[in-house]
Amino acid sequence: MNRDPYAVALSNALTEIQTAYPDINHSFIFTQDNTIISQDPKIDQRTMNRIMESFEELKEKTKPIGDIQNFQFSTKTGDFTLFAVKDMYIVFETSENSDKNQIYAIRKVILPTILKVVDTIAASEVVAENHLQTEKPPKELTVDLLSGFFAGDAVQIDLETLLEIIKTDDQNEDDDILENIDHVRIETFRGDSTLCKVKEISDPNFKGKNLVRIPEKICRTLEIQKGDLVKVKPLL
Repeated sequence: MNRDPYAVALSNALTEIQTAYPDINHSFIFTQDNTIISQDPKIDQRTMNRIMESFEELKEKTKPIGDIQNFQFSTKTGDFTLFAVKDMYIVFETSENSDKNQIYAIRKVILPTILKVVDTIAASEVVAENHLQTEKPPKELTVDLLSGFFAGDAVQIDLETLLEIIKTDDQNEDDDILENIDHVRIETFRGDSTLCKVKEISDPNFKGKNLVRIPEKICRTLEIQKGDLVKVKPLL
């Protein structure tokens, strides 16, 4: 998954955390390739570079025992805590007498909870994006009028045309088309639209001609007539 959602969420979280926990003086986030993606404006570049260089040296020395997920060290100015989150590292500089339980809670409870929320949102966005990518454009069909006492209120479309409209990669051609679709949206090129029941064309003389047969009263509502083009989109 792209790191950006995590970077934004963590950056915002660190700002709020520093406000809530005054023992945290400074913080910043960097990646495995030592790119800083978020930082406390009060922490200087030299300090961040020194921490990242020290961490790289430590990783080299400890390669035989595996990746380091977190470590702590102390300086004259305060204590530093570094821990891994996804493919990033978060660094806290805390006062010498800071509450270690608070730092533990942030690392083990608060930040993982934030990341779970980000995971959920990101997953929803992926589903929505995939839906948009696979959704087929409306089919353009030529209007033919259905008139008379038995015209009803449903539009009629050829079975092969219906199959083409709703066909997706995970459907078999022998699926019963009328079990998958019972309504279509008819839209004019002016932007007017209405939702209609749909049936297979009953008259064999009108099959295979790229037609949508529309009851006369619906045509009047949409201000369309025989021979006009309309957009047809299924409601699955």
